[in-house]
Amino acid sequence: MTDDTHTPQPVFRTKREAALDSLRSAIRSGRYAPGQPLRQIQLMKDLGLGSTPVREAVLELLARGVLVQESHHTVRVAELDLDKLRAVYRTRALLETEAARLGTAKISDNAVETMRQLLERMIETKRAGDIEAAQRADYEFRRLLYAAAENPVLLDFIDQAWNLFPGSILWNIPGRIAQSIKEHRGIFDAVRRRDPTAAAYAIENHLLNALAALEAHIASFSRRSGNARPQT
Repeated sequence: MTDDTHTPQPVFRTKREAALDSLRSAIRSGRYAPGQPLRQIQLMKDLGLGSTPVREAVLELLARGVLVQESHHTVRVAELDLDKLRAVYRTRALLETEAARLGTAKISDNAVETMRQLLERMIETKRAGDIEAAQRADYEFRRLLYAAAENPVLLDFIDQAWNLFPGSILWNIPGRIAQSIKEHRGIFDAVRRRDPTAAAYAIENHLLNALAALEAHIASFSRRSGNARPQT
């Protein structure tokens, strides 16, 4: 256990990195929905960046399967595939349980306190109906724990796995936010007690519950509409 007292310095990002981060965030948050066509001119306007960094970000996400090519000038967000979704979540479980185990053993007192504040923010913003703010707090909560593992390669793999699925869909499933907050309480309690095994188990439980909720949601939508593509 360490106690960090230094002030973190701002990290410089190139325009390409800024475009990639912004585009990933927009897809992850549901601003761009599965199957939605994306045109470069609109992306430049939405992200406030020039053609070169936007084009480079699009090419990166095409290579990773987050986007798919629709025509010479148009790409679209990859649609949901249940088999792929299961593979993504099982991969996430492998990566994130290890990051939770390592992070819990190394996390600082200051970071634990920040996690507590983020959990409270999730509760407050959910109560206020600000789902986007609750989603950001959720992301920062887990990111902080995983970063404490001090393994940048593992963290990069987790980021890549997160970007393969727009998590905003989960936040639109009735009752899922309340259940997620309950699961985050379990994660935090394990981290606060510095119990790596319990933290890893709590993360795995959280991910498997999320997958089960998604499978039920997609199946329900398919029965109602005859189309396996859920709307966000």
